[in-house]
Amino acid sequence: MGGNYVFPGGRVDRNDAAPEIVPFCKGLTPEESRQILGNLLSPDESFAHWVAGIRELFEEAGVLFAKDQRGNAFLLKDSTEQERFFQYRNLLQKDKLTLGQLAQEEKLKFSLDQLHYYAHWITPEARPERFDTRFFLARHPSGQEANSDQEETTTGAWLTPKEALEKNLKGTIVLSPPTLKTLEDLSRFNNIDEIFQSLKKNAIHPILSILTKMSDESFIILPWDPEYDIFKKGEFPKWINHGRPSRPNDNTTRLLLKEGRWFPYCRIE
Repeated sequence: MGGNYVFPGGRVDRNDAAPEIVPFCKGLTPEESRQILGNLLSPDESFAHWVAGIRELFEEAGVLFAKDQRGNAFLLKDSTEQERFFQYRNLLQKDKLTLGQLAQEEKLKFSLDQLHYYAHWITPEARPERFDTRFFLARHPSGQEANSDQEETTTGAWLTPKEALEKNLKGTIVLSPPTLKTLEDLSRFNNIDEIFQSLKKNAIHPILSILTKMSDESFIILPWDPEYDIFKKGEFPKWINHGRPSRPNDNTTRLLLKEGRWFPYCRIE
């Protein structure tokens, strides 16, 4: 997704599931992580998703959820520490360092309970390369400053969900479909505390959209679209009606690819 604005992230690596990482983590156990992910994976595999989230956020954005020996939130105190941890980021990306080794070297414990499980997206079957992705939310830690690594990420920006959606429509940024829909959902909340409260009420189910192309027009059908089951069977409706462009507070049901970016539409019966 080169050129797209996305959330920091990446794949779960083998080292993220290594047993030796567990003593350097706090706030969540492997069994608890398995239950949160719906008992779909083993405890070690489930736990690795939180570890990967901590690692990828640090690698790509320089933000590290951790505490020192005294239980204080991790904070870079001076330029010397900033340079040392920038080198850690570089070594992690090149697989020359593990998160466990970093924790042991700096006497840190990673705060897994700061990452809140939010969504589960699966790439449409029509795509040649597919991902099974979990999304997490976290409150930005006080005193830390996010910055891109100039390798996996070339720039970084703080945008409200509404700002990002508007910039996508104007063509000043490009959002991937999961990012766009997630931002639409987040835009309905006034603050992050409201979001955390909502997570206690709502069950999280996998989102498997359908990517199709008709008359040189590519579009994505989301599971709650009225015609989702028709497209899922490999059939096509008698005529294509995408509904109307999504408005604030709409629940987008499909995304149309136009001019190199995705536009949200709402199909209601």
